[in-house]
Amino acid sequence: MASAATVILLGLIKTIILLYDIITFPIYALIQKPWHTLKLARRVRAVREDPKDPYSPYVRVEETRFELVPRSMMNAETIGEVFKQACELYAKKRCYGFREVFAEQEEMQPSGKVFRKLVLSDNYTWVTYEEVDKELDHVVKGFLANGIKSGDRVVIFAETRPEWMVTANALFRMGSKLVTLYATLGDDGVVHGINESEASVVITSADLVPKLAKLESRLKNVKTIIYMESFNRKRLNVNDSVKERFHLLSFNEVIREGKKIKDEVMEEQIVPPKSDDIALFMYTSGSTGNPKAVMITHKNFLHGFQSLLGTLLRNYNFEENEIYFGYLPLAHILELISESIMFLLGIPIAFSNPQTMTDSATAVKKGCKGDISIAKPTIMPAVPLILDRIRKTVSDNVRKKGEFVEQLFEFAMQYKTFWTKRGFRTPIINYLVFRHLSSMMGGRLKILLVGGAPLSPDTQNFIGNVLNTKIVQGYAATECTAAATIMNLDDFSFGRVGAPLYGVKLRLVDWPEGNYYAFDKPNPRGEIVIGGNAVTPGYYNNEEETKKAYVDEDGVHWWYTGDIGEVFEDGTLKIIDRKKDLVK
Repeated sequence: MASAATVILLGLIKTIILLYDIITFPIYALIQKPWHTLKLARRVRAVREDPKDPYSPYVRVEETRFELVPRSMMNAETIGEVFKQACELYAKKRCYGFREVFAEQEEMQPSGKVFRKLVLSDNYTWVTYEEVDKELDHVVKGFLANGIKSGDRVVIFAETRPEWMVTANALFRMGSKLVTLYATLGDDGVVHGINESEASVVITSADLVPKLAKLESRLKNVKTIIYMESFNRKRLNVNDSVKERFHLLSFNEVIREGKKIKDEVMEEQIVPPKSDDIALFMYTSGSTGNPKAVMITHKNFLHGFQSLLGTLLRNYNFEENEIYFGYLPLAHILELISESIMFLLGIPIAFSNPQTMTDSATAVKKGCKGDISIAKPTIMPAVPLILDRIRKTVSDNVRKKGEFVEQLFEFAMQYKTFWTKRGFRTPIINYLVFRHLSSMMGGRLKILLVGGAPLSPDTQNFIGNVLNTKIVQGYAATECTAAATIMNLDDFSFGRVGAPLYGVKLRLVDWPEGNYYAFDKPNPRGEIVIGGNAVTPGYYNNEEETKKAYVDEDGVHWWYTGDIGEVFEDGTLKIIDRKKDLVK
């Protein structure tokens, strides 16, 4: 129960704000034009191709703005072509950035645990597209010198870092096939992925080499391990038998070897891939058994990011000062496709990881800033688990400040939600109450791209208010190359995941066992089925699962998701149930 002083003071503040709102309402209405905002929020975003057929696919009704992207990029047939053109188009612009590590120290915690703490540079070091283009050629030539050929399968088993993206693009450029494994996979998952892919080369980080060394007797085909060095370039802690079993060399050694080789040699040895060739084998997280590998062609990948790109360009005006914050696993299709889009648009990527992300992150030494405080990103991906943690942290900190602050914060949340739903912005509340909180994420964040799992409406509203940012939820999976649905920036709904992307078909099929039907009222419900050129061929070496999930009907390649959805009158989707457990 609130104290009398808190009730009186809060009541006085509410009265003053009410009087202010009454007096200034006409001014805010004329300046902000909320009716225009609400009109955009309520517009139809997708319709059935055949309005009379409940089983007809939904398609997006909006026009795209592909004129903002050079036509040659849109007509490219392989991933390597697109990235090469981006390097030439944005030659002098920043491509990606990283923070240098000056020192590593061990710090004893009150619990007795010892944490590794990093002393980081005060600024990001940025690399231009021109420099990246040269680096890619050096890596390609270095790979060729070490026996990697066009068409070979090469595993990347590493955490997100610049070398990961450079390696991937080098492999795309030379027509090799990328195999991705999560750095957090257990031993059995790692062995399964490497052996099933029949890769002879694994590219990893120095920190993960000991794990591979431990598994040496189980890795059938691996001959070469290329490791991305840690900042202090310590000697690898592996025994002689491992050195005899594998050809071990660092990523920097590959680059040095590549610099010695003439470009003509590279051009002679590379066999350019075709659009229908497999570009990557993307293994799932393997949370319910051995991970499955989704086969993704160059055509799938290009259509995947063209679908996302076409939808984003229609809804967001990208500015010169944009920065994307890359920290989620690149072995996940959401992060890989998002970073690829940024690369294509000339938006620099600031690389990070959860251990150095914020000022209070576990690996950041006291007195050092976290990556996000330095980078000040405008676009950032997130998964619901991270946003739930942020919400809990903020709520706990507010609660510690006492009864009055807690209730004032709650009032500010309700106030902002009330006016936002009516098409208004709340600049004064944003500045007085939420400005400090939004600075936790750098203070410039405009868009949070959320996927990977359902986000609760309460967390969506809380994070959007506190961080003064727009949360854009999407729904997709590796099987459709991240191209399914996404929210528009002017969509104020909660708990939904937007309309089908440009070029994507979405339909509902009946699931009688769950009592979901495409002709349900007031809204159709059923199993979500995704169709289009971004839908992948299937699972590698798993014909049984491929036949269950993938179907060709009416000239369209479809993937049956196993998720149950409800489509609203405006064409937006809500996930309401699961038909079966799918690993995404």
